Parts: sequence; C-alpha cells; structure tokens
Amino acid sequence: ANMSTGTLPGQYRFPNYRAVCHFRLTNKTPAATYRSPGRFETTFVRERLMDAIAVAMDMDPVALRRRNLISLEEMPYKRDLNVLGDSVEHDPGDYVAQLDQAMDYMRWDELQAQLKARRDNGELVGVGLAMFFEKSGLGPSDGAKIFVDTTGAIEVTTGGASVGQGFETAMAQICAESIGTDYRRIRVGHGQTDQIDYGVGAHASRATVLTGSAVDKTARKIREKALDMASDLLQTPANALDIIDGVVVITDNPSGPTVTLGQVAEALAPTSPARGDRDPYLSAEEWFHIDHQTYPYGLHIPIVKVDRETGGIEIERYFIAYDIGRAINPMMIEGQLVGGLAQGIGGTLFEEFVYDERGEPLSVTFADYLIPTLRELPVPEILLTEDHPSTRTPLGIKGAGEAGITGAAGALASAIDAAIGVPGAVTEIPVTPQRLKKIMDDNGV
Repeated sequence: ANMSTGTLPGQYRFPNYRAVCHFRLTNKTPAATYRSPGRFETTFVRERLMDAIAVAMDMDPVALRRRNLISLEEMPYKRDLNVLGDSVEHDPGDYVAQLDQAMDYMRWDELQAQLKARRDNGELVGVGLAMFFEKSGLGPSDGAKIFVDTTGAIEVTTGGASVGQGFETAMAQICAESIGTDYRRIRVGHGQTDQIDYGVGAHASRATVLTGSAVDKTARKIREKALDMASDLLQTPANALDIIDGVVVITDNPSGPTVTLGQVAEALAPTSPARGDRDPYLSAEEWFHIDHQTYPYGLHIPIVKVDRETGGIEIERYFIAYDIGRAINPMMIEGQLVGGLAQGIGGTLFEEFVYDERGEPLSVTFADYLIPTLRELPVPEILLTEDHPSTRTPLGIKGAGEAGITGAAGALASAIDAAIGVPGAVTEIPVTPQRLKKIMDDNGV
C-alpha cells in the first residue's frame, strides 16, 4: 500500500491527490510481490485515468500527458509522499523530452495514419502509450572490500547478491574503470557473511545503485593508495601518474618507467621496506550511504492486433524508452528490460490466480496458470538514454531491474482500446481472450 500510494502520481503534476488504503484479510491471494510491486498496478490505473481524461476532454492523449508532466526546471521535485520510509523527491529527468524523442522515433503521426488505414480495411489494430516512473536504490547503505594481490589480481567482496542479473559483471566493470585495469582480472564475491559485516542483498533495483557506488568508492581508494606508493617507486609525484590496464605510468611519458599493480601490492606487503609507514596491503573497505532513492523513468508503446472472432491479442511491435542515468552495461540493461517485459505481458494478458466458489485454487499447475511463451513475446525496440544522471550516486547510476514490466499493462490496455475502437474498454487485467471477446460483443465490435 505504501509503495502504491507513494508512486501512483508518477511523472505528472497532480495538484490534488489523496490516497485512502483499505486492508482486507483474505485466504484467496490475488497477487504477491514479484517485480515492480505496487508500480505495475498503479501505472495501469494512472495511465488508464489519463486516457479517460483525454477522451472526456476530447484531447489528444499525448498532448494531455505533455501538458501535465513535471518539467526539468522543477527538479528536484518534492512530493509530500513516502515510499518505504523515504520521502519522494524526483531527481533530474526531462519527461517531456523523452516523450518527444519517443514520438519522433515511432513517427507517431505517420504511424497513426497507417493504423487508421488498416482499421478502415477491417483490421482491429491500435497503438498504446503508458509513461512510467520507477524508484530504485533502496538505502541506506552498502559496503565493499577490495584486495589486490602481488600478481595484480583483484578480489572484490560485497554485501550484494547475484540473482542472475549480471551482478558480478557490473561490479567488475565499475571496479575496473575506477582503478584503471581490465575487468577480466577482477573476481567478485558476495553472500559471504564471514567476509563483510553487513549486506542488504539484491531487490528494489538497488544492486548497481548502492553496491556499485560502494565498489566505485572503494576502487577509487585503491587507486589513490596505488598512486601514492607508485610515486615513491617511480620517483614521480602521484598527481603526475595514471593507471592504464593495471600498469602505473607517468602521464607525460607513458613509454617511460612503469610499475604494475602487482608490484605496487608487493611494495605494500607487511615486510616490505618500501612501504615505510603506510598501512600494509593494497586493500580498502568503504561504505556508500544514500539519503534518497533514485527515480528513473520511461514509457512503453505497443502496437497490437485483435482477432475479431476469438478476442486473441497479437503484439506486432513493442517500444520501450528508458533513461537510466548512466548505463554500466547497456546489453545487460536491455536484457533486464526484455525479461521484465515478458513478465509484464504475462501479467497483462495471461497470468491470474483463479479460485472456485469454495475458495479452492484452480491455477495450481502451468496447465492452468498461463504464462507467455516465446511465440507471444515480441523483441522490443529499446531507446536507452543517459540524458540525466542521478545526482545522488557518484556515477549517476539509476536502477534498471523493473522498467520492463512497469508500463506494460497500461500501454497494452491503451493499445487494445484503440484497436477495438472502444475508449476505456479495458479496466481490469489480465485481458484474456474470453474477457475481451465479451467486451467486444457488448460494444458491437
């Protein structure tokens, strides 16, 4: 309830907003925490409401959204709302510019004309739009330890967790870039409670935001210590040195004398006379603290075709725009979006807990609990931008774990309405063929 009420207004400037929560005890679970809990549902509600307002005002739905979006000049935009103990404060984002980028990418007016021509020829086709607003980087803190051995190999230990999202790769990339070495020389450890004091894990799109920032902070400390030791070894001021591919070089004379990170680590060994009064080992531990979550944002635009006889829905094309702040690994982020979209399509068109009149669950196997297969899933077109890095993280990172699912229901509902020519037709999910066929029959489609 807290997540839903705190994020429901999204990117829009709502001067009047009140949320009242009603709690019910039930043994027939309608839903559970999955991915983007509280935002998948409220984005559907909010974007359905925006479409309804556009119809009531006889206004273009894109123009309505553009008029009510929070502007870049209003950032950071504060709301008197709370999400998971954190007051809602939008960090930099240009929602209007992203909407315009999407319209240009899709050639919106031309696309609408093409779809109208197809509808005039009897096809039930339509395009939908839903804008979404995410929260990511649940605090308050995360830590990291880094140790460089005498071979130059680097071990990173974190309190984060890998759940298949590419955690190790992202942490290695951040560490490598911050130190100045090859990420393939880095081993990332996690889930080791005997190695690090505290860890929150991977949820709430927090791993890269919190753990990644901690790794960056620790890696910069390693770099500082390495350059300080190397300044003695090379008889050159630390500010005149650089680290390239794990080798400390003189900035103005890269072909001159060098030392490797392994040699620096050897010089910092407890028994090394070169160490002087420096702390032993090329190692560091740092913690990153965040005051507010970050708020990435995006939009979904699907094109669907509805079967007039069965109510079946085919997704012909799907577009996602997402501003990530800074993309550490764009390919992995796109993978997150594709996976999230598959779940969003499942929740919008297929998945449902069903019970009989006695409360007995009927969706107990995958024969009864339907999920999309590759046949139903489009390959989305993705516009990933880094136009507005977060001011709350040192690398400008925002989370990417839930963007693929959040806008799916609202966007697909909008497209289905357009396809069958019945504004406001879809008011609940999942939109199964049976339900859609009834809507069509009731409206003479």
